[in-house]
Amino acid sequence: MNKIIRMWNQNRKKIIIIVSIVVFFFLILQILNNIAKENIRQQNIDNNIRNENTMDEKIPTTSIITGEKVDKNISQNNLELIQDFTNKCNEGKIEEAYEMLSDECKEVLFPTVQKFKNNYYNVIFKYIRTIKVENYKNSNTTNTYAVTFYEDIISTGNIGKANNYKDYITVEKNTNKLNINSLITSKKLESKTEKLGLKIKILRQEIYIDYEIYKIEFQNNTENTILLDTLKSSKSIYLLDSNDIKYGSFTTEIAGSLFEVPMYGMKNLSIKFNKKYEPINNTKKMGFSDIILNYEKYKEQNTQEREKIELDL
Repeated sequence: MNKIIRMWNQNRKKIIIIVSIVVFFFLILQILNNIAKENIRQQNIDNNIRNENTMDEKIPTTSIITGEKVDKNISQNNLELIQDFTNKCNEGKIEEAYEMLSDECKEVLFPTVQKFKNNYYNVIFKYIRTIKVENYKNSNTTNTYAVTFYEDIISTGNIGKANNYKDYITVEKNTNKLNINSLITSKKLESKTEKLGLKIKILRQEIYIDYEIYKIEFQNNTENTILLDTLKSSKSIYLLDSNDIKYGSFTTEIAGSLFEVPMYGMKNLSIKFNKKYEPINNTKKMGFSDIILNYEKYKEQNTQEREKIELDL
């Protein structure tokens, strides 16, 4: 014990310095260790955020048109549906891809698997495709996506050739079924009116990304041939919205003779209107403002009063 006390007394300063240095370095190591742990924790947080942001970028949650946000889970589900449809087509599983289409899409565009194969599959899937999916517009019942089908250069070897294809694909929220080929939705209508011996009945509405098509039945209950339109104006057959804005029709795409309804006869027409898709459809009326009730007399005299008929949609 005396030796220890004597050694302490003789070397007290050295011992204090050595202990102080040891304690100092221990504290420094502790501080550096804590800093390292904090850096690792922050790096993990940053990596998680980066990974989450990267994943969010792949999931089309934001409309490129309106900026509207769609629930991430809904968007991921829709992305997976579109990817699954693409995969089935890439793998040649045509019938399985066809079964992913809505009943309306089948009825309107592809009533058979063969029509789907000829008019869609054979057009787009000549090559293996990769896709880019962007949220376009959304309604209460549908989500519409701009889908670019890129040629897979690795599988085709076609370097420098752009064989890309763009489509608008809509997912129905209640069925998880797809409307393709730019079809947004289609539904049966029962709008009808009868005036001046002409009965007009709208059978179906088809809404596409850039236009609308209406299937219309015309019944002539008079003793004269009725001319539905002279085709002198694209807005003589029109749609009218709640703001009284008129949308003209592409009547020049239809042969003029098809607008003639013989006495006591019937005619069915599909008329396309120049109205782009909006999630809130505020179309309230369809109008025919260039009707000739006696076409034979009109051809003889080339003049006759035009009649106008509007019906609510």
